Amino acid sequence: MKAKSSTWPQIIRQGNVSVKIYRSLNRGRTIYTIAFIGTDGHRNRRSFSDFEQAKIEASRIAIDLHNGQFELLQLSPTDATIYSRAVQSIRSTGRPLDVISSEYAEAFRILGSLGSVADAARFYARHHANTTPGKTVPEVVAQFLVSKKRDGFSKRYIEDCRARLNTFALSFPSKIEDVFTGEMQAWLDALNTGPRSRNNVRNLIITLFNFSRDRGFLAKNQRTEAESLTKAKVVESEIGIFKPELLAKLLKRADPNLVPFIAIGGFAGLRRAELLRLNWKDVDLKEKFIRVTPEQSKTGQRRLVPIQPNLSMWLRPNARSKGLVCRNARIPYRTTAVAAELGIPWPNNALRHSYASYRLAQCQDAAKVALEMGNSPAIIFRHYQQLVTPTEAKAWWNLRP
Repeated sequence: MKAKSSTWPQIIRQGNVSVKIYRSLNRGRTIYTIAFIGTDGHRNRRSFSDFEQAKIEASRIAIDLHNGQFELLQLSPTDATIYSRAVQSIRSTGRPLDVISSEYAEAFRILGSLGSVADAARFYARHHANTTPGKTVPEVVAQFLVSKKRDGFSKRYIEDCRARLNTFALSFPSKIEDVFTGEMQAWLDALNTGPRSRNNVRNLIITLFNFSRDRGFLAKNQRTEAESLTKAKVVESEIGIFKPELLAKLLKRADPNLVPFIAIGGFAGLRRAELLRLNWKDVDLKEKFIRVTPEQSKTGQRRLVPIQPNLSMWLRPNARSKGLVCRNARIPYRTTAVAAELGIPWPNNALRHSYASYRLAQCQDAAKVALEMGNSPAIIFRHYQQLVTPTEAKAWWNLRP
């Protein structure tokens, strides 16, 4: 490092870099001032009362400039102006200019002619802004259940949601925005259930995440992590129904306490759980319909099911003004036990499936049967069409005590 001779200003050199030291008088005192251009493109001054101190500082600055910390001084005037503006623009980011320029170039290539990088950044910020309140999964589940109760969903539905979602919340106690598809999928796959039941849990989790998005617990206007959960493949099993002669044999042997369960299941199509909750006050033999209330229904929807003439005949000897139709929760098991004694196979959900099949053959109206069963016409049409002949249907509806 070399300094110019005794003429002023003194110049401290380091390679191609030079820093000047000026001498001046201020109220009779000698002042030594270092002058150089900083990273912001502005001229900088530092004053000392001692020349040796000024020279040491000037030497340090010259070395820094030479080592590249202030490359600005090595640029042409035009490039120096551009550089200084760039440095000023990125100063608040706290990131190096070369890193920012590399990221900008990559973003520019990705966007192509779709728009500016700034527009893309604004779009991303608008749709990914972290403005959610940070609710945990247990907190969201609690609010979800309160909401469903307030909206009038059946007690049965709410209890089913509570059981499934509380299990989910125990496994994922973190913020709902921090729960991702991969870990949820692994949890679903590990459930010791069949594919249909697993899909029911999947659908409920999707509903929970949609609720979270609607309430602002997740970012708006974007897919939730739950929506990417894989749906399990369900292999449809063959629908099993009773032949008229087998149901007649079962009804003839059954204890009187079992007859309403068998008859309503086979001739009105109520689900087993609905039958266990059914009250005699909702069985109107005079008006000839069964009222399924939202509290009794699986779907939480009320419906009226017609009482067919033969069903009325099976019910009248056992009918009461009030009280549960099935006074013992073990009636379904006692019924299947009687069937086993008689050597009668009992396919899954056989009474309800039988009603759907024979009723559709009787009235030829899938929408009507769906309304009576609390199902969709598509399900009725897909599963029960052409399962029985008109002759078999006639025999079914003529089964009488």
